[in-house]
Amino acid sequence: MPSPREPLSLNALLLVPALALAGLACVAVAARHFALATATTLTLALVPLVFRLWTRTWYRGLVLRGLGLFVAGMNAPILVGGVIAYGRLGCEGPECGHLLLVGILLAPVVGTLCSVVYWLVGRPPV
Repeated sequence: MPSPREPLSLNALLLVPALALAGLACVAVAARHFALATATTLTLALVPLVFRLWTRTWYRGLVLRGLGLFVAGMNAPILVGGVIAYGRLGCEGPECGHLLLVGILLAPVVGTLCSVVYWLVGRPPV
């Protein structure tokens, strides 16, 4: 006898659009369409906030941890861009600056995605 299927979690259902919005924001940054990048990043932040407010209770420290992950996530693309630029031999001038600029432009998107994922799947500390 087959086992009954578990119902899909609302968190899992929201992760797909969150990842799609983050991807769209990254593509918009790469295409230098900053209005679309800003709109998708704000939507990426608002969707889980509204969902979380309606469906779950907020526990102490959730917002602070989410903001901490935002700051940590923002630094990741900047560090990756710097490491790639530093690793290229003979990288000078605008080519190296372009790598760092892309990392800086992607920083808010990645930071927001880190916070969103934490707010969607984060559990209260024991």
